[in-house]
Amino acid sequence: KQWYQRRVRVINLKPYVKSFEDEDRQKEEELSYGEKYKQLAMTFGANRIQKSIRGKDRVREMESNTLDEAMHEAVVSVDTANLTQQADLHHNDILPPINTDAKELSDVFLITDLISEAEITALVPFTTVLRECTQVHVNAWKEQNKYPEFMLSRLPIVIEDDHLAHLYLSELLYISYLVTLLKLPPKSLGNKKTSFPNTPSVVVDNMYKKFTSVGQREGKLRTSMSDKQRNRLIAHILALTLIVDKYCVRYSALCKDTGVKSRVLSDTYRSMGCSVNKLKGEQHKGQMVAILKLPVKLPPVILRKGGKKRD
Repeated sequence: KQWYQRRVRVINLKPYVKSFEDEDRQKEEELSYGEKYKQLAMTFGANRIQKSIRGKDRVREMESNTLDEAMHEAVVSVDTANLTQQADLHHNDILPPINTDAKELSDVFLITDLISEAEITALVPFTTVLRECTQVHVNAWKEQNKYPEFMLSRLPIVIEDDHLAHLYLSELLYISYLVTLLKLPPKSLGNKKTSFPNTPSVVVDNMYKKFTSVGQREGKLRTSMSDKQRNRLIAHILALTLIVDKYCVRYSALCKDTGVKSRVLSDTYRSMGCSVNKLKGEQHKGQMVAILKLPVKLPPVILRKGGKKRD
């Protein structure tokens, strides 16, 4: 017998999982040049090179954590302020009564919740003058700055029904009185007769009762308006504008009349369930419009944990 010497090669077979192989290959392909260099240096590089890379990683991680914390604090502070402001707007003491179950837009706000019957009656002599005015009168009032632009832009009126005309003009007049009260300097709040000449006393007294408070300061009675009362006054004005303009209000003129920023007016309209948009076209010149539609949906107010609620 002849024996033949043969070489034997031992091959160890390993299981092949395609998805894992492809995933590792894809991750490897996604690595940038710098990341590939870092992996090689940490595996085969000298100790001083590896030490340098670890030091850079620690510095980069510290900077990232500091930036993330700063961004988080900034976002939380802004969100808390916005949510707190929205919560204030939705507070029963801020917004006038809103009927979210109304079947008609005219039932969303009741005029008697905004202007009492006694005030409407007391304004009859003043609305009579406004009803008889012409464009000449309106132009003269503009030059004298006698009334807000929002009011003058809706005069003269053409309404045949006496009752409806009186009610419409009473709403415009009341908006004018509220705007005047809103713009009064703190030192002038106590001077009712000077600030509201030729104005029915029942109107002045009711406005001051709703939107101001009287307290002792330095041994004297002082009239003041808190931030909450100011927000309530703004909401009262905007509710009346919705009624006047049949729930579709172009309110850019109100920013000038009231001295209130457009953002604040927009947020208040939204809190009442309105949609707010910016009109397009050169003829509109960026005017803002608030529209209220049925069904009335008030935006939800969600306070984050840890956020403070104002009284």
